[in-house]
Amino acid sequence: MNRPLKILTCLVSAGALFNSPPFLFPTRAQIAGGNTGCPIGTRESRTNRIRNGNFTINAGTGLGVQTPPAPVPTVVDFFSDLPYRGDAVYPSDVADGANLFGGGGISIQDERFNSGQIPNALPGIVSGRGVTVEEATRVGLDPDAIPTYLYSNPSLNTAGQPTTIPPAPPGTPPPVLWSQTVNVSPNTVYNFEALFFNLLLPGAPGLDPQIRLQANGVQTADAIVVGDGSPLPGFPNIPNVRQAWVPVQFQFTTSPGQTSLQLRIVDETQNIVGDDFGVTAISLRECLPNLGVAKQAGTPVRNADGTFTIPYTVSATNLAPVVGIPDPYLLSNVQLTENLATTFANATIVSVSQPQSQTFTVNPGFNGTTDTQLLQSGVNTLGAGATGSVSFSVTILPPSLPQTYTNTAVGTGTTSTGDSVQDQSNNGANPDPDGDGNPSNNNDLTTVTVPPEPFPPTGQGAFLLVKRITNITRGGVSLAGNNFAAFVDDPTTINDNAPGWVQLNPPGAPIGLINASNTAPLQTGDEVEYTVYFLSSGLAPVIDVNICDLIPPGTTLIPATNVIRLGNREAVSGGTVFTPLAPLPDNNSCLDQRNPNGAIIFNLGNVSNLPSDNVGFVRFRVRVN
Repeated sequence: MNRPLKILTCLVSAGALFNSPPFLFPTRAQIAGGNTGCPIGTRESRTNRIRNGNFTINAGTGLGVQTPPAPVPTVVDFFSDLPYRGDAVYPSDVADGANLFGGGGISIQDERFNSGQIPNALPGIVSGRGVTVEEATRVGLDPDAIPTYLYSNPSLNTAGQPTTIPPAPPGTPPPVLWSQTVNVSPNTVYNFEALFFNLLLPGAPGLDPQIRLQANGVQTADAIVVGDGSPLPGFPNIPNVRQAWVPVQFQFTTSPGQTSLQLRIVDETQNIVGDDFGVTAISLRECLPNLGVAKQAGTPVRNADGTFTIPYTVSATNLAPVVGIPDPYLLSNVQLTENLATTFANATIVSVSQPQSQTFTVNPGFNGTTDTQLLQSGVNTLGAGATGSVSFSVTILPPSLPQTYTNTAVGTGTTSTGDSVQDQSNNGANPDPDGDGNPSNNNDLTTVTVPPEPFPPTGQGAFLLVKRITNITRGGVSLAGNNFAAFVDDPTTINDNAPGWVQLNPPGAPIGLINASNTAPLQTGDEVEYTVYFLSSGLAPVIDVNICDLIPPGTTLIPATNVIRLGNREAVSGGTVFTPLAPLPDNNSCLDQRNPNGAIIFNLGNVSNLPSDNVGFVRFRVRVN
């Protein structure tokens, strides 16, 4: 506390230093991450591993009862180099009548006692109080006031010397205000944090506390001075002034195999003039990776029977930073849930395609109603910085037209320590468009309208698509065992049976195979020709048509093989090629908006519903890698 320098001579004999138990560091923390808190792309767990961090349990000495300097009672569950002076008392530097004992030290305060005033504290010099609701919420704590805190007034350093003259021997470390050994998980990122209150009144003489947080001796490069007006790392909008609770934090990563560590709060000011402060809300929380989910709807396609097929792509991203191997932010049990029954409650769900993914193991039983899980349970993981996606389509019969449907997907995952993370999808391909690493503030619903705008002015347009393999060559010769000129009926759809196909030559269209023969498996260098037939068979033209076909995985598009044929005219070069992972244009019909292996989009414009001009195909070839 703030006393005339001449009084320091009596502190040498009157003071006492308590160091129980000795501080040992059997295992060091692996990495010191700095004092700005959990990294962008992560958040703090609600689980606090600190015991009695709000000092709700005091020593039981009686509020306001002064006791001689003594070791910290075990009931409060922490250790200190400083002597304990009783509950809700002023830990005076000297005995001066009102204060029965000197030597400084610590005391658990309760602002509900003595009208919030610290008994016998020096008037006009120090004043204390608990944490307000506003101060708690601005640092992310629960919106509750915290009336209890630990008052610290160190008068001695660890050599047993007064904290000014005479100086401690060279290299003498400052006293440890608070220490506790906690259980931790190996290879896990934690944020060690506490609130500090500079008890000195504005304008009062005395030095401000210099706080450093330590984990097994590992610490940040610089101490934080509380109350001097300097910026607070990680909290740029909180004023660092006297008579206000301000946060100090230290983020670090435990080493592989580490299961416990010792946390310490050290005050490096080491000066008896001033240096009075409070501390509370001590916490140690895991930094959990943020899971971000995005959902994108493609352009609905109207089928001949009045149904609409809507393609969807759902992606999940682990927004945590990549820090190395082993990955402390690895998510397991990744799952994406999609409830189509709620979305299309007023429509009939005719069919749901099996999910497709190049990054996740999908759930083949997904139907969006009785089974809403897109991914196979318990097998999918997502490392820091990684993204995975899954695509599917749903065919519905609306009760009337037009109809607008909105829906969302939900992603979940489990951290290495068993904590659950979750996110509701954001519309589009980006789960975190504002780039703040927090996807929970980006949850726009995905909206789709059937039929897609513009609505046909008269009648209804209908557009059928049928895809077939129309040739496979090896060394320039068609692969034996495959009849590419035959019609193969797909029993799962009536699209290939529409009468309008008879207009196409050669007869029998849509000809080609649904699957290649198993008698002659594909080999590297084989060339595969894909044909997508289209037919406009409704009561009105189909407006602004684009057909997207994704290049199959394990193959490469053969340049200049993409063509368009309208009716029985000559096929002409057409379609826009997008290389793998290239951004796709808005309002496209691609099933996977991530474009993992490349895509071709054929823009057909408005397709007539009148014979000879209402039928055709698009075609391209790929080479097996």
